[in-house]
Amino acid sequence: MNNVDVIKVIQKPGVKKKVVGYARVSTSDEHQDSSFRVQLDELEKSIRDNPSYEFIGMFKDRKSGTTTKHRSEFNVMIDLALAGEIDIIITKSITRFARNILDTISLVRELKQLQVEIFFQKENLSSLDPQMEFVLSILAMHAEEESKNISENTLWSIKKKVRAKGNFTTQLYGYKIKGELWTIIESEAKIVRMLFDLYLEGKTYKYMIDELSRMGIKSVTGKARWHPGTIEQMLLNEKYAGHMALCKTYTHDGRSLRSGRLTKQENMILNHHKAVVSPDIYDRAMRLRERRTKNKIDGYIPLSKRVTPYHQFVYSIENDNYLRYVVERPKGKYEIPTLYCYNQDRFNRVMVKVSNLFSIINDALITLKKSELNISKIISDFISKNIQILDSEIDHTSDKITSISNRLIYVQSKKTLPNFIKKIKTFQPLDDISKIRQVVDYVNIDSNYHFHIKLSLIKNGQLNVVLLDSSINLKIGNIYKDVLYTLYV
Repeated sequence: MNNVDVIKVIQKPGVKKKVVGYARVSTSDEHQDSSFRVQLDELEKSIRDNPSYEFIGMFKDRKSGTTTKHRSEFNVMIDLALAGEIDIIITKSITRFARNILDTISLVRELKQLQVEIFFQKENLSSLDPQMEFVLSILAMHAEEESKNISENTLWSIKKKVRAKGNFTTQLYGYKIKGELWTIIESEAKIVRMLFDLYLEGKTYKYMIDELSRMGIKSVTGKARWHPGTIEQMLLNEKYAGHMALCKTYTHDGRSLRSGRLTKQENMILNHHKAVVSPDIYDRAMRLRERRTKNKIDGYIPLSKRVTPYHQFVYSIENDNYLRYVVERPKGKYEIPTLYCYNQDRFNRVMVKVSNLFSIINDALITLKKSELNISKIISDFISKNIQILDSEIDHTSDKITSISNRLIYVQSKKTLPNFIKKIKTFQPLDDISKIRQVVDYVNIDSNYHFHIKLSLIKNGQLNVVLLDSSINLKIGNIYKDVLYTLYV
């Protein structure tokens, strides 16, 4: 590898290259913290010591590097590079950049077209080298195979330990676990048995929660009211029947996923420890759940197919929770599509009928369309003002990454503004949530049932320009009332 020549990019005298460092630790193992810090310090020092470089900052991720999808700082770095805000990315090695060959090759090609260089210190390789693609392909394939081998070896060691009666569980309601010794806590175990009995009697989670509250029994975390998800996970947990299941996760497209739809009976260690409920009761509960479960598809199901189009669209500020979609059927006579949520203690129900939500959003956008506001000028002036402020701050701030990232958001907003204004000017009332979500980013509801409607000029952007405050008269329950809303970008 030492024979590879690094191509020097011709640059204007006196103009420094904007350089960032990228470091990643491949697991969440706390023992790698010191190594991670050393990696960061060495990278930063190597950049600062080069008089031709302007140090912009360090990007770092702690998650697994098998894909780039969930590596937040990595993705911000690439966005800035594509926008021309970064000239060189320096990373320790190819295995510290990406272990997925397709991601690596794709990014190298895309950035190379923009003359953005990625330099890998360990391999002494530059992405601008003509032979880079061939060399990178060989090295990346090797790194990917190494990652796969490590994962397989880790899984093998886990299987070996558990099959030898080893244990990875350290805490479970109903048990005191110390090393390999599982001791039943009878005061908690009787609660677990009661939940299984109620479930087999056909009782709902709400009934169980109300019963536990009536008895004054606090939740696993010490709260006065139990969460239905906690009860569901307890009823699904094979450990209460004395078993230990392996492979509750599986790999899909290089990612480790957990699925309640996937069962691997061949990886169940039977009679691993003393049971709280009999295996027969547990099996009956699982058979009952199987009959009740509508979706019986095994394996990985994409999020888009598991959630409704209203997923994470309407948020209750007071409950700190997103509203979920349900079709209510009062007395079985008719259907009312509704969004609702509770707080963490399962109280304070916040609800809005889907028809009312559509009425509020449509009224807000039609009112904006008919207003005499020069929307384009208001937003454009706001964007330009913030770009100017950031331009003056970038050379003097210690956190250049944040300033540059914020500036990029405003620049992107300005580019998409004409098309956004066109959507507003041609808007017609909608009754399709998928089309509404093309115009509205999200809706927040505060404690006064005041709706805050965020338009999608740019997704999850930092713009906060209020365009109008108004209200609409709607039937809420059995009465009509004025519902306030604020529309902003």
